[in-house]
Amino acid sequence: MTAAVTKEPAALLEKKLHKGQRHFTLNEAAASTGLYVDDARNALDELIKKYVCRLQVTENGDLIYDFGKNLLRRGEKTFEEKMAQLRERLWQLFTVIYKAWIAVTLVVYFVLFVIILIALILAMSAGKKDGKVRGPSLETLGNIFASIFRWRTNTGTVLYRTDRRGYPYRQYEPRPSPLNENKKSFIASVYDFVFGPARVEIDPLHNQKEVAAYLRKQNGIIVTSELCALAGWNFPQAETFLTDCLVRFQGEVKVSDNGVMYGQFDELLRGLDKVEPYKIVHYWDEYEPDYQLAGNSPGRNLVIILMNAFNLIFAFYLLTNLLPALTAPGGPADMLPGLGDWIAAHDFAAYLLLGWIPLIFSVLFFAIPLLRWFKISKARRQRHRNNIRKRLFKAIYQENGNPQTAAQIHQIVNTGAREEQLPVSLVESVLREVALDLPGDTLVSAEGQVQYAFPRIGYELKEVTTLRSQSRRAETLGKIIMDSEN
Repeated sequence: MTAAVTKEPAALLEKKLHKGQRHFTLNEAAASTGLYVDDARNALDELIKKYVCRLQVTENGDLIYDFGKNLLRRGEKTFEEKMAQLRERLWQLFTVIYKAWIAVTLVVYFVLFVIILIALILAMSAGKKDGKVRGPSLETLGNIFASIFRWRTNTGTVLYRTDRRGYPYRQYEPRPSPLNENKKSFIASVYDFVFGPARVEIDPLHNQKEVAAYLRKQNGIIVTSELCALAGWNFPQAETFLTDCLVRFQGEVKVSDNGVMYGQFDELLRGLDKVEPYKIVHYWDEYEPDYQLAGNSPGRNLVIILMNAFNLIFAFYLLTNLLPALTAPGGPADMLPGLGDWIAAHDFAAYLLLGWIPLIFSVLFFAIPLLRWFKISKARRQRHRNNIRKRLFKAIYQENGNPQTAAQIHQIVNTGAREEQLPVSLVESVLREVALDLPGDTLVSAEGQVQYAFPRIGYELKEVTTLRSQSRRAETLGKIIMDSEN
C-alpha cells in the first residue's frame, strides 16, 4: 500500500510531462495535479532523477523546473548525438579497414626484408670472427616488421606542448622508432599522415569529478556561476548540469534569502580524506588540444608523399600503357620474363592486383588527408576562438563580472601574457559572443564608453561566499563504534 502511494504522485506528474506541460513551479505542479505540495516536491525530485531538467530561480525566489521542449531521459542521447556517434563509428571502422590495407600493402616488402635479413645474418656471422657485429639485431628487425601492425601511433603518455600562438596544450607522445627511440616510428608517421594523430581523450566523467572535488573544498555549496567558471558553460548548460549533480551526488537545491539558487551537497563532505583529490582546473587554465594534420616533420612528410606518388604514377602507367600492351593479342610478353606470361594469361587479376587496387589505394592515401585538411582548418579556427574565450572568461571573473570596456578587458588579457597579444577588435568580437552566453548587459558609462557587465556572476559569487561562511557542517565521520571484525 505504501509503495502505491509513493509512486502515484510521480506518475500523475509524469503524465503532465508527456502531455507537453514541462515548465512550471512547485506550486503549479501541485495545483495542476491536485497533489499535496510535499507530494509534488517528492514527485519532482523523483522525476529529475529520471529526466533531464533545468532548474531556474526568479528574482522573487521562486524555483522553476524546466524539462525542455523534448522530454529526454537521463543518459539518453539526442538524435543529433546518436547520428554523430554513428558517423564516428563508421569513421573508426573505415580507419581500421584502411590501416589494415596499409599494413597488407607494406607486407609486400616482406620478401625484400627476408633478402636483407639473409644478407645481414651472413654479415653478422662473418663479423663474429673478429668480435664485431654489423647491422641491427634479429630482434630489432622483428620489431620493425611487427611495427607495421601496431595501428596505435602513440604511447599513451601525455606531453605538454605550446602552439605557435603560445597556447599550451596536451598531446600524446608519438610511438618511437624501433631503430631510434628518439625519433617517431616511420610506420606511425604513415598512419598519421593519412588519419592524423589522436587528440588527447578527455575523461567522460571529468566534469563530474572536478565538481565533486570542488564541492569538497568549498563546504559542499556551489552556484551556477562557479560551474560556468569550471567548464565554460553558459547558464542554461550550467543549470542543467547542476540538476545532474543533485541526482548524482544526492544534493539538495536551495534558494537563499537573496534569491540565489545553489546546490548543497552535505554527503560529499563526509569521508576519510584518504582518497587522492581530483585536480581542479578552471576553464581558462585548460586550453584545447591542437588539431594536427599529420604531426610529422616536413622531411618525413615529403618522403611519404614521394613514396605514394611513385605508387600512384606507376599504377596509372600500368593501367594505361603496360598492362594493355601485355594483355593484347601477340603482346610482348617477353618484356617481363615470367611475369609477362602470367599477366597475359590472367588479365583480369593483373588489372585488379597491379593496377586498380594500388591506384585506388594511392588516391585515397592523398584524398583522406586533403579532406581532413578542410575539416581541421575549420576546427583550428574554432579552437583559436575558444582559447580566446577562455582568456576573456578569466578577465571577467577576475573582476567579478563588474562593468568593463573592451579596452579594459583587452589590457587585462594581454598584460604579462605568454600567449599571443590580442587586438582590441578581436577581443570585442569574442566579448559580444560571451555576453550572449552568460548573459551580460551592455551599458554606457558616464564618459560614453560601452561597457560589458555580468551582474549575475557578481551577486552569485558574493552570495555563495556568505553561504559558505554561515554553513557549519560536520565533515568528519566521528569515531568508529562498530566493526565487522569484532
